[in-house]
Amino acid sequence: MKPTGTSRALKYLFAGYHEPAPLSKQQSQRLLNGLKSSFRDQLDREYGRSSRSQPTTSEPSNSADAAAPIAREPAVNHHLKTILSNPLFSYKPGAKSPLPPPMLSSKKDPMEVFDHAVARGMMTLKAATGCLLAKRHQMHLASDISSAPENTDTGLRVLRWLRSSRPASDLSFLANGAFVSALFPFLVEEGLEHVVCEWAVRVVDGDASAGSTPDDGKRCAHAADLLQRLVKIQCQAQPHGNLDGAITTLLEAQKSLSSPRLLSQTLFPPWRLVSWFSTVESYDRATASEKLFDAHMATGHRLRSRIDVPNAHLCLYHPTSPDATAALRFFDDKEKVRTLMQKDSAKETASSRYRMGLLQWVAVLGHDTVSFLTRSGRVQEAERVKWLMDWELSSLPSHTLEPA
Repeated sequence: MKPTGTSRALKYLFAGYHEPAPLSKQQSQRLLNGLKSSFRDQLDREYGRSSRSQPTTSEPSNSADAAAPIAREPAVNHHLKTILSNPLFSYKPGAKSPLPPPMLSSKKDPMEVFDHAVARGMMTLKAATGCLLAKRHQMHLASDISSAPENTDTGLRVLRWLRSSRPASDLSFLANGAFVSALFPFLVEEGLEHVVCEWAVRVVDGDASAGSTPDDGKRCAHAADLLQRLVKIQCQAQPHGNLDGAITTLLEAQKSLSSPRLLSQTLFPPWRLVSWFSTVESYDRATASEKLFDAHMATGHRLRSRIDVPNAHLCLYHPTSPDATAALRFFDDKEKVRTLMQKDSAKETASSRYRMGLLQWVAVLGHDTVSFLTRSGRVQEAERVKWLMDWELSSLPSHTLEPA
């Protein structure tokens, strides 16, 4: 067979290779002694004692520090503790459950099942969602037995599993709406809202593993949805909601979003939702503090979106100095009101998930403005707004005016 160019090249490549001569007995012994000496030195340094540094005389030392070895945790022990702190090794069968005795006899704690599956490496997002929903149901039943369900570390345990089971940069689980909806309430209850803010900012920044795309609009919409889910849970927290917490969440997210365009696209939907709960649905939740309420209004003015209606309504609901000036300015522009309402009427209802239709909002704003002006003795202005609302809303279907 005629040699090919490749075979000739390989022949020339190995032509100059010569097997190295074996080590002599003396060379082998010197190499072994060097390895043993290096190994002993490493052990001495690790455990804080060195035979080479010990005194050669038998005279005792008067210093206690000189006699005592350096006390520090060996790297081996530290490494083992790090490994054992991983959720895969932290499952403890038979651990005491925080649930009351009646619950223990009827159903196992879902998070014990979760820990068992995590320890075996069998946990998935679908299974985790089931455990979270079962835990929520169990806590609800427990609250019927006792005065209130005991606080748990359910959300923290799930976070540990997420961090140990995937790279830190992998946020693909955020695309699983069922899992996110089940997890976020626990994060809010355990004071871990900042984790969701960090996730949202990373999505906006274009974390490839977060399911993001080169489209800024889609990334911002995804982050806005995460923040909306979070602040909705905060605003609806029992027993009186937590508007202060929701506003604080948006302020924290605002600090991390430097681009005005990205800020507007990301924060406007959750800002609008918090404004809705602060006005239209403020009847069953505590008012935000004056400082945070003012900060929330200031955030609205930074957004490049329509804020006329929410801003006018927020002014009416200010905790210390309510004012109808912005509402009257809005209703005095009859052409603007008519155009805006006709345009939104074509959509039938607005925000599909949160049902914050602009028509509903304008209707409630008009009612609240009339009530405020009437209480303030400004009857003529109240009648003018009432006439405008009756005229503009009379031709619209009644179902489009119902708040969520």
